[in-house]
Amino acid sequence: MKLFDNYGRLIKDLRLSVTPRCNLHCLYCHPLDWEMTEPPGTISVEDVRNFLGAMRLLGLESVRFTGGEPLVRKELPEMIAAARELGIEDIAITTNGMLFKRKAKELKDAGLKRMNLSMDSVTPEVFRTMTRGGDVRRVWEAIETAFELGLGPVKLNAVMIRGMNEGEVIPLALLSLDKPLHVRFLEYMHLDNSNPELYRQRFIAGSETKTVIERHFGPLEKLEDDPSAPARLYRIPGAVGTVGFINPVMEPFCSNCSRLRLTSDKKLRPCLLTDLEMDIAWAFEAPNPLEALVDAILIATDRKPAFGNTLPTLRERVMVGIGG
Repeated sequence: MKLFDNYGRLIKDLRLSVTPRCNLHCLYCHPLDWEMTEPPGTISVEDVRNFLGAMRLLGLESVRFTGGEPLVRKELPEMIAAARELGIEDIAITTNGMLFKRKAKELKDAGLKRMNLSMDSVTPEVFRTMTRGGDVRRVWEAIETAFELGLGPVKLNAVMIRGMNEGEVIPLALLSLDKPLHVRFLEYMHLDNSNPELYRQRFIAGSETKTVIERHFGPLEKLEDDPSAPARLYRIPGAVGTVGFINPVMEPFCSNCSRLRLTSDKKLRPCLLTDLEMDIAWAFEAPNPLEALVDAILIATDRKPAFGNTLPTLRERVMVGIGG
C-alpha cells in the first residue's frame, strides 16, 4: 500500500524525534530560556516499534531518528533495530556528533545506514559560538568513524546565519573536494522564536551562498536529485563529494514534500512549518495499537496542508521540540 495526501503527494519518509533533550544549545534551534526535559509519556521502544509497523503498512521507505539529540537516548539502538526488523532499509539519524564516536559501532550493528551531521563551521571558535559550547573536533571524529564503519552517505548540514558563519562557506564547500561528503547549506528558518527583525538581519538566501561558491570555484555542475528531497544537488568540478542547497524560505519545496513528523511526546505533525499537530497518544494505548495508529496516520495525512508558513512567526514549539 502507498500513502498519498489530498494533494497527491506520496508520503514515504518519517522524521521520528526520540527526545527533546540536547547536549548543545544551537542558537537557531534551542532558545536558552527553554529547558527541554523528557516528560512522562515520552515515546518508548515499544511505541517506536508500533508506530513504524503502522507506517510500514502504509508504505514507509525511510526513517530518520532525530531529537533534540537522539544519542542522549540510551534506547536508540533498540529503536533502530526495531526499524531494521520491520524491513525498513533506509535508516538514518540526525546528530550533532558529540556522542557518536563511542556509540557508533552499537548503532551500526543495530541497523543504522547513514547519518546527517550538524556542522555549521570548521573553525572551532565559530562552531563553539553557534552551538553555545560545542567542540568541532567531535564532528571530525564522527566523520572519520562513519567512514571507518562504512556508513553513508555522510551529509553535513550547515545553517547559514549572517554575522555568524557566512565566512565559512568556502571552507565548508572545500570538504567535498577530496572526500565523499555531501555538504548541504541550509537557509535559516524562523523556528527559534527569535526577534523577527533580528531574524531578517541574519537570514542568508541559498542563492547568495551558491553565488559565493561559484565565484570561488566556477560554475557548479548540476546533478540529478530526488524531487521529494529538500536539497538541490551540485558538484564542484572534479570533486569527490557534492554540495547541496536547502532553501525552504526562498524556494519552498512543499509541493513535493514526502514527510511526516512524530514528536517525542507522540504528536503527529504533517508539516514542519505550521503549528498543526495531532496528539495521537490515545492510539499507542489502544487495545490494537497498530490499527489505531494506521487510523491516526491516515487522518494526519489527510490534514497535511498544501503549503507551510515560511515567514517569521511566533510558534508554539521551537525546532528542538519538534525534531529535525
